[in-house]
Amino acid sequence: MVAANDLLYKKGEHPDHTIVIKYVPSVGDSKRAIDEYYSEIFMNGRQTFSIYNVCEDSLLATPLMIDLVIMAELFSRIRIRKKSSQADYSKFHPVLSILSYMLKAPMTPPGTPVVNSLAKQRAAVENILRACVGLQPNHDMGLEHRLLR
Repeated sequence: MVAANDLLYKKGEHPDHTIVIKYVPSVGDSKRAIDEYYSEIFMNGRQTFSIYNVCEDSLLATPLMIDLVIMAELFSRIRIRKKSSQADYSKFHPVLSILSYMLKAPMTPPGTPVVNSLAKQRAAVENILRACVGLQPNHDMGLEHRLLR
């Protein structure tokens, strides 16, 4: 993960923190989390947001699991080939890296770069689905509106 994120980490650099998740039998299915976000503000000031969250873990995970199964099944049916090619259709690699949009730590086939950008991951899913119904990819550059005429 770190090696694929060269914008955040220099070569040989690693995160400076640890995340600890422990199971506490007395809270059952409740997920309890304390997240803190720290930032520097105007005139060397500091700002910290602290969020305390309690929710039922399985109720959060169930819709995600259903979506993962549906999308994995859908992507297992897709066959692709170049328009001008007479070659056989190809299918997606069994490691469906396209599903990384819904997972914390995306897996990729060997030699494939890891994409750690939620927006890029979502755009990839959206554009593959658009291609399946014959629509052009969505790029949101809007160059036709940004050029000097």
